[in-house]
Amino acid sequence: MTQLDGDRIGRLLDTLVPELPAHPERLAAIERGVRRRRQRRLAVLAGACAALVLLGAPAVLVPRSSDPVSEHGSIAGDCPPEPPTFSRSNDGLPATGPGVLAPPGAVRATMCQYHGYPGPFGEARTPRELILTRDLASLVTELNKLPTEPNIDPCHALGTGGYLTLEYRDGRRLTIELSVSCGFVRRGTITRHNGWDAVVAFDNRYRAQEIAAARPDTITAAPCPATLTATPDYQFSPKPAGDLWLYDPNRLLAAPYTVVTACRYTHPRNDTLPRLRQVVDRGAATEAGDAVETAYRSRLGRVPVVHCPPSTTVRTVDVLVLRDSVGETVEVRVPRDTCDVVVFGDQTSPKDDALTRVLDRLLGPPR
Repeated sequence: MTQLDGDRIGRLLDTLVPELPAHPERLAAIERGVRRRRQRRLAVLAGACAALVLLGAPAVLVPRSSDPVSEHGSIAGDCPPEPPTFSRSNDGLPATGPGVLAPPGAVRATMCQYHGYPGPFGEARTPRELILTRDLASLVTELNKLPTEPNIDPCHALGTGGYLTLEYRDGRRLTIELSVSCGFVRRGTITRHNGWDAVVAFDNRYRAQEIAAARPDTITAAPCPATLTATPDYQFSPKPAGDLWLYDPNRLLAAPYTVVTACRYTHPRNDTLPRLRQVVDRGAATEAGDAVETAYRSRLGRVPVVHCPPSTTVRTVDVLVLRDSVGETVEVRVPRDTCDVVVFGDQTSPKDDALTRVLDRLLGPPR
């Protein structure tokens, strides 16, 4: 079993709480919200056209490929506060009604994403709205390939939970619900299985769209915390930064690394470590990112650091806060004097020479 499989199972066990059937009024509210947002954009576009005509400018507008994205990614928009609810017992699994899950001709897809992905930074969070405007035909094809019958016990297959709203040129907006932990999706009475494949189909296209449109020069460095406080299992508080919305099963951050902030913390006699140094370096981002990715691939999972002395004995901790070309952020922490591990959120991996060299070059060898 791979680390990704283990993470998926862990997230499945964390979410095995009975849920109630989704109310159709919720889907109507989502579609109304998407419609309102689209109408507001069209009103702004119409105003811009009128201004160009009045100013005598050529009446040619290039539509935006997506909504403006904040420094930390898209905002929640009109996403409901909670993901859709399904019955989780096998006796309550929905039987599909007639019809096509995703009719052809969609020109836009909006995903309400509620959870991070398998890994140390995948906890539930405020929903994020992801908007896809390219490769919609192939997305629809993938959605319609989902099977009408489960090929394994559906409540042992992982989905991530969310809403996927397809928009059409004639004004239709059709919302597909994605189960949180059972592996099925539905639109009204139309039910399909292997829901994880639906999420991956959207993710692959959205990731390619966002990386192609990235502007690395606009990504600013993220700061380190002012202090760290030792907690059990070398976690330290506050919680490390971990703002991820793209998903690549082979990488921690999906897009190219763009800027790194390196910080050093030391304390002589208590549990609080003040920050002594902070360095921002764009030129070292790729090297630092490669070292972090190598360490991440060898992580040990959620296991106690049993081979290390108590974290209160740590005297020096180095921190890397890395951002990629779309603004995703991740923070890793490295004790330098008591335990040779790299801490990724709630998981650890063995520290290697490449990461040590990056830290020493940015911050100098620890004293």
